[in-house]
Amino acid sequence: MLSSNIRILLFFLILIYSVSHVLTCDITATLTSQTYHEVFAQFTFHNNTKSPIYHFEQDGKVEKVHITGMFCNMKPTRLDVYSTSPKADTKPSGTSQAFLEGFGYVNYVLLSDGVFMGMKAGIACAAGDCGASRG
Repeated sequence: MLSSNIRILLFFLILIYSVSHVLTCDITATLTSQTYHEVFAQFTFHNNTKSPIYHFEQDGKVEKVHITGMFCNMKPTRLDVYSTSPKADTKPSGTSQAFLEGFGYVNYVLLSDGVFMGMKAGIACAAGDCGASRG
């Protein structure tokens, strides 16, 4: 038999482990170009950091981005698409943003004039583009 102190310690360790997994994310985002026009894409993550600028010059090109962190759903994850290489004052030609959380994957479809979230699995998505189709 375990002593009551060890049981309490085990309970708190399990609780901390469970809560830490609820409040974290581990998402693989796939960006797929569906245009023959040149497009550029850049994420702004929940913690206000930005991804590198991804360059797509042909239809069907795919890039994968790993989104991880704590409290991922406190701010939206945003993906901006540009028709020219973005500078500080360049406005995006399209934006997809949503509050994301969980362990899974999401696919973003890049078009010459915008972006939308496609298939997703294993993640919670709220208050934004959560798979709404274009058109």
